[in-house]
Amino acid sequence: MNITVFGASGAIGQLVTQLALDHGDIVTAYVRNPQKISLKHPNLSLVQGELSNSSTIEKAIGESDVVISTLGPASDMSRKLKGTPIADGHERIIKAMNKLNKKRFIILATPALQSDDDKKNMSTILPGILAKVLLPNGYAEMKKLEGMIKESKLDWTVVRIINPNVKYKGQSYDYSFGDKPAKLGVSRENVAKFMYSAARDNALIRKMPIIYNK
Repeated sequence: MNITVFGASGAIGQLVTQLALDHGDIVTAYVRNPQKISLKHPNLSLVQGELSNSSTIEKAIGESDVVISTLGPASDMSRKLKGTPIADGHERIIKAMNKLNKKRFIILATPALQSDDDKKNMSTILPGILAKVLLPNGYAEMKKLEGMIKESKLDWTVVRIINPNVKYKGQSYDYSFGDKPAKLGVSRENVAKFMYSAARDNALIRKMPIIYNK
């Protein structure tokens, strides 16, 4: 596959990029600061740009079969709302994909972004309540992103995560829509594995699974 990764210099983004390269894919990494990505590979190219730059975003996805975004809001506990730069960036990515007739889009979010498939469960209810109270900026990002994703005609998959700081010890992973108990934590390695595997799983198109360590 030809894959574009947004947020490729972040912890999960670098893991996704490495997985794709290990599987022989061609990867374009969209980064603000190229110095933050240490990966070197003949199948890897870097595009430097901001999320506000539509023309650079178009350049990055021009040859893509799949666009993966590992971008997420900062854990900002400030009560003052500061805008929605991550959601706004995703809006530009979606517009660029529509313009260039790209379809497959896999993004990262939290369960504050709600799925129409959700069943009432701690994993589908509690994160949204906590985010609204403790992380109002991140909550605003997720709710704006929720609206634009649901309205999008792309073949999207939203990979929702809770506490991606669990140490990876070789655990496998599973996913839920609240239809079964989900542990409230997942390792970054398993998030990356799931996001990469989702690129080949048509059953997850227009779905919002919550990923957790088993």
